[in-house]
Amino acid sequence: MQISLDYYRILGIPLQAELNLIEQAYQDRILQLPHKGYSGYAITSRNNLLQQAYNVLKDDQSRWEYESSFFLPVTEKDDLIDDTEEIKEIEESLELLEENLDVVEDTFIEIDESLFIGALIILLDLGEYELVITLSQPYLQDKSSLNNFTDQEDEVSQIAQDLVLSMVLAYLELAREQWQEKQYELASNSLTQSYQLLFQEDLFPSLRKEIKQDLGKLHPYQILELLTRDNSDTYGRQKGIKLLKEMFNSRGGIESSQIDESGLDIDGFLRFLQQIRVYLTAEEQLVLFEEEAQRPSPAAGYLAAYAGIARGFTQRRPEFIIRAKNSLISLTIHQDVYLEQSICALLLGQTAEAEFSLSQSQEQKVIDYIQEMSQGSSDLLPGLCLYTEKWLQTEVFSQFKDLTSQNPSLQEYFANDRVQAYLETITTPLVKGLEDSKMFFSPELELAGDTQSTSSQSYSFTPFNELKDKIDDKQIINQNNSSSATTEIDRKYDHEGNQSIGLFVSEEYTEDHQDLIGLDDFLDSEVEEIQEDSSEFTENSITKTKSDDVSQLNKKSLKTNSGNNSSLIIWSLLSLFFLIIIAFAASKLLLSSNSSEEKLEISLSEPLIDLYLINGETTQNTSTLDKITALKIINQWLNAKAKATGPEYNSSELTKILIEPQLSRWVGNSRDLRSRNAYRRYEHQVKIESAEVNPQDITQGVITAKIKEQSQYYRNGALVPSLSYQEDLLIKYELVKDGDGWFIKNSKVIKNEE
Repeated sequence: MQISLDYYRILGIPLQAELNLIEQAYQDRILQLPHKGYSGYAITSRNNLLQQAYNVLKDDQSRWEYESSFFLPVTEKDDLIDDTEEIKEIEESLELLEENLDVVEDTFIEIDESLFIGALIILLDLGEYELVITLSQPYLQDKSSLNNFTDQEDEVSQIAQDLVLSMVLAYLELAREQWQEKQYELASNSLTQSYQLLFQEDLFPSLRKEIKQDLGKLHPYQILELLTRDNSDTYGRQKGIKLLKEMFNSRGGIESSQIDESGLDIDGFLRFLQQIRVYLTAEEQLVLFEEEAQRPSPAAGYLAAYAGIARGFTQRRPEFIIRAKNSLISLTIHQDVYLEQSICALLLGQTAEAEFSLSQSQEQKVIDYIQEMSQGSSDLLPGLCLYTEKWLQTEVFSQFKDLTSQNPSLQEYFANDRVQAYLETITTPLVKGLEDSKMFFSPELELAGDTQSTSSQSYSFTPFNELKDKIDDKQIINQNNSSSATTEIDRKYDHEGNQSIGLFVSEEYTEDHQDLIGLDDFLDSEVEEIQEDSSEFTENSITKTKSDDVSQLNKKSLKTNSGNNSSLIIWSLLSLFFLIIIAFAASKLLLSSNSSEEKLEISLSEPLIDLYLINGETTQNTSTLDKITALKIINQWLNAKAKATGPEYNSSELTKILIEPQLSRWVGNSRDLRSRNAYRRYEHQVKIESAEVNPQDITQGVITAKIKEQSQYYRNGALVPSLSYQEDLLIKYELVKDGDGWFIKNSKVIKNEE
């Protein structure tokens, strides 16, 4: 068979080598052993090929004949042997041949098939890795052809192993070259090929382990190369994200101290994440980090919040900002993210909450800047708007591949029709009719504190269209600040000079149908606030009117046209409202005293039912909706509610079982309790009455369940018996199927069972 080699290359010597150099090279090569994995058959094959090269080159005649074959046809050799001039020309040609090694490399020699494995080993030594792979593959694909090498069956298996080893070593060396040339994806492919070959043949376990470790070390480089590719290379970018997820899983999460095969410790891994983030789009980061945040992972939750803000602002989709805000709320137990919460509230038109969150932040330098930029204003919104634009440009957009050139203008954001329409749906006035027996409070009321305070900050909720005016005003203030001028802006009056007294709340707190288990928490705690300080209910706190008048009111603000008449009407409504609250509280106390006579003999320290637990957490992971699955779903929900309203205020579990609007509602309840320094302890008994899938839409389902709920209310660490209760309820839960899981969308109390 022919092989692409020549005897000079086999021995590693130049064409004009003297005899002593040929002998020395031969002895050195014989003493140099190949990879220890090669069989005795392979070593013998290699040594025989070295011997054949040495035998040809050590003899002058055979060497001359071999050299002349490089450039002259065999038929002409005999005629030129006796011609001295021609021999001289041959020698000169050989000198030129030595200078042009490509000519030599293109030559072939005839070898016996028994020398084939030896030739592969020598080609490996010469760096001909791709040639080794090309020559070896046909024999491994058709192993019956190995019988051509030997008649002995035991040698056939040895030859097969030697071929595998030759290919694997060729892939490994090729990968190292590609790695050095920063061709990380090609290097990974070469390593993967070698690993798969060893795995299929079940050979050389120690070498297989070494290759796997190299693959792990290469992963960060490979991910970086794939993510830096153009967005049009969808396959490459998706592969990079997939590899990143694999790193998350093998490490056990971002915060885990476990070191994977990449060799990166936690600090190294965090630096790596910071390095690659700028090559990911906002959408890619949001999907990636929201999924990772479910581990749970505070770091991933924070990164997901950034992505949600970026995507929500640039795409004019406030729903992403809501998700970001919810993520940040769950992070407050880990770090100071009140500034980011304030910005989210600002972008959602929730100006009172924006100022409140800002007041909780410990980032003093930022607050000082905002205060400086708000000079001449009755609140901090002008400065917050300016800082938000700066923050979006420098801290947010720069972290996403697709947003570096985006405009951070808040004016354009709030002027967008889609943004306005969406914010109007989540910002509605509290003007339910008095005939409606359910009266709802907003958590924003608790942010108001004492309305008689001398503080310049107002925490009553402001409609988002008023914020747009503030954005225009802050631009004027910014210009005047630049010219050392100060502008006084009165934000309490509208364009007609009428004082705005409208109180706005999120729609999740003003729906007609609520889970009364949560409603009791909300109303009872408000009753306590009324009892503690009735002075909170002032002219600027609450406005109630009949539902027949709703259509007469502007959706964005409530105004009075006459000061005296307005005050009379408002105080009349407040008085009626206050009487209703007192009546409701009295009925609750009466029910509590009646029920205490038949108190259950139970221990508050032990659950009344067995929860379905996996690794200490209630879970549901099934696509069916029978009573067993329904029980798991409701138990998971009740467990998540207990964590969110408990002393840790852990609302992250809510995202695993709730979707909007129920999710925002309960995240808000958790935040409200936290602001009061209050929490609840729960015990439940659950009985599933029915569980059904909508035959018209299999992604929709309904569960009806009897819930016996016992709750203890704590304020400042002390039990408040008047706000603790035990209730038997029949509740209807509306579910939505997402993937293999069911999520609660809404709930409604059908009846309170006595």
